[in-house]
Amino acid sequence: MIEDLPTLDDIEFNNKNVLLRIDINAPIVNSTILDTTRFESHVPTIKELEDTKLVLLAHQSRPGKKDFTTLKSHSDVLSRLVGREVEYIDEIFSSRAISRIKRLKKGEILLLENVRFYSEEQLKRDAEEHSSSHLVKNLMPYFDLFVNDAFSACHRSHASLVGFVPVLPSVVGRLVEKEVLALSTAIKSPGKKIFILGGAKIEDSVKVMKNVLKKNIAERVVLTGVVANYFLMLDGVELGEVNKKIVEENKEGVDDKEMKKIFESYKDKIILPFDFGIEVEGVRKDVNINDFDGSSRIMDIGIETISMLSKEISKYDAAVINGPAGVFEDERFTLGTSEILKAVSKAKFSVVGGGHISSAARMIGIDAKMDHVSTAGGACIRFLSGEKLVALEVIKKYWNEKWRNRI
Repeated sequence: MIEDLPTLDDIEFNNKNVLLRIDINAPIVNSTILDTTRFESHVPTIKELEDTKLVLLAHQSRPGKKDFTTLKSHSDVLSRLVGREVEYIDEIFSSRAISRIKRLKKGEILLLENVRFYSEEQLKRDAEEHSSSHLVKNLMPYFDLFVNDAFSACHRSHASLVGFVPVLPSVVGRLVEKEVLALSTAIKSPGKKIFILGGAKIEDSVKVMKNVLKKNIAERVVLTGVVANYFLMLDGVELGEVNKKIVEENKEGVDDKEMKKIFESYKDKIILPFDFGIEVEGVRKDVNINDFDGSSRIMDIGIETISMLSKEISKYDAAVINGPAGVFEDERFTLGTSEILKAVSKAKFSVVGGGHISSAARMIGIDAKMDHVSTAGGACIRFLSGEKLVALEVIKKYWNEKWRNRI
């Protein structure tokens, strides 16, 4: 049991029929899966359930997107990683799919079709309402247990994530357990903590910053990327029209007046860059904030800021980073993100958020040196922001109210 969440340790699953929700949503170009990180993260749970009749539910992208496709190639990747066949069927709860589920033998694994092909999957409903959906009513009779291992989707109240919980004993898998433990440690463990928040999504960084400052979780919050530029501008620094435009394009959901108050209240705890990496005639140039004329786009934090942060981060017991410091995909401006990640890796406990910053950590080969690299983007942000993840809260609720004393 972690954070009041039931895990595989709390239930007998061998020789049972198990429905496992995973998240193998991946970038796909020309029908090729480009990143298998999420696939790899589910292998421990799948292998632990090897003595069950195992059926997998998952999604890929969303309707209207170019990569909204079947899970055929996903089954091939899973088969290679797990070391045994993960059979794919191009239906979800048709009579053919049900027939195959009924014929499953112990040790066999079946991956059903993309659940977002099913129109009711993403409807805004609570767990009870979703439990009456066709998806749940048609599949539920053939299973003894539901396991949610899709941490990166746990902030969503979708049918395949919450609908089975009221009608089947439900626990979380090893990936969810690992994520919750690591992120809880980042927030609740003793010792001094520093949060480094960057990237382009200003609202995401602001949510985390408000939570860790108002609750005295973090001694310091470092801001980089577009979110740093936003707060510099709030503080009266002129960064030029090109950078102002980028900030305006990424500040949806953020209230300037509220942010000004927060900035003034916690100014002594917030660290902002004082020099930048910009592009001049095709090469990187580092310029002090006082010498910056605002004519160039800010692409990275500057060398002096990098040096200062590398020393500062080393003073803390726990370091959490979410969002890159600049345009790390361009090798001329990888330096800030790379050096800060290296500094974070030296903390006693290091956590890398999901999304672009986890991609950056893997790109520079520092991910293996971190205590935890999250598989989640939105769910990780919400957890660090102090928000409840609906799919996990539903499991807690029904475990305590319905399933704990029945199994």
